[in-house]
Parts: sequence; C-alpha cells; structure tokens
Amino acid sequence: MGALGRCGTGAVDAVLNIGIPESHIIKRDINDPVDTPENYLKVDIFINCIYLSSPIQPFFTKQDMAVPGRKLSVVVDVSCDYTSPNNPLPIYDQATTFAHPSLRVPGTNENGNPPVDVCSIDHLPSMLPRESSEAFSKGLEATLFDLPNRENDPVWSCARNLFISKLKEAKNQ
Repeated sequence: MGALGRCGTGAVDAVLNIGIPESHIIKRDINDPVDTPENYLKVDIFINCIYLSSPIQPFFTKQDMAVPGRKLSVVVDVSCDYTSPNNPLPIYDQATTFAHPSLRVPGTNENGNPPVDVCSIDHLPSMLPRESSEAFSKGLEATLFDLPNRENDPVWSCARNLFISKLKEAKNQ
C-alpha cells in the first residue's frame, strides 16, 4: 500500500533488488479502489507505506486473519500507525525496535494458517539517513527561502501563532 509515494517506491525497489519479480508485486496506492481484506490476505508479504491523514477502512483485522487458507505471513508497517484511532492495521498494538524488529501476532496460526510476524519500527526511514535528509531538506527549502517574508507567509505565520499559543499554555500551567 502506498506504492507510489517516497516510502512505497523505496519498498518496491527493495523487493525488486532482492529478486522478487515485478509480476509478483501488487502495487496499490491512494487512488486505487479499496480492496477487500480477503485479497490482501492472499499475498505472502504486505508492506504498508501509506501516509494516513484521515480515517480509512482497515486493510484487514485479526478476525479477517482467522479465515482458513490465508497466505499472509509477514506485515511490514512502515507507516506504523498502531497508536492512531484510524489505524488501518489493527492486528498489533506495539512498535518493534532495531534490536527486536518483529513480533508475532498472537492467535494467527490457527485454522491451518501460518503465523503472522509484524515489523513496525516507528522510525524505519531513519535506516536511510541520506535519503531521509534529502527528502526533508527538499521539502524545507522553499519554506526557508520564504523566511524574509515571514510576516506574510502562511507557513511562518501559522508557526508563529502556534508558538505563541503554546507559550501561553505553558505560562498558564
């Protein structure tokens, strides 16, 4: 999911580089119609790279995973939205770490199904520091060039207003 964004494009490149043929990769993105949980559970590996900005239907739930015949056994949640009320993957409730990069979802190896392991490192893009820095810098560049005109610039005005608001909150505590 999110195959056309920065993280999704990187995920597709990574699986191609390890030898998975393109014909075995299902690329879905925000403009694609919502698929059914059953179709997502027919794949071996599910990589979620969406930018979640509003509620969406979960891709699949623990209950969906109990259906006999599921192939899915690995979920990589680059987006790592497990704390969001709009979590599209409500199958786990904690992040993994570099020291312990995966966790087994309890109860998923029933009905003859394979167990499901999740990788949900909430700072996974930091494994690509150069790419992360370049993308962040590119996004920040235009805003920095607007700094001399900060009194009229909406981004800088919003930042100033937020700062003043939070400063008042801190003084009142």
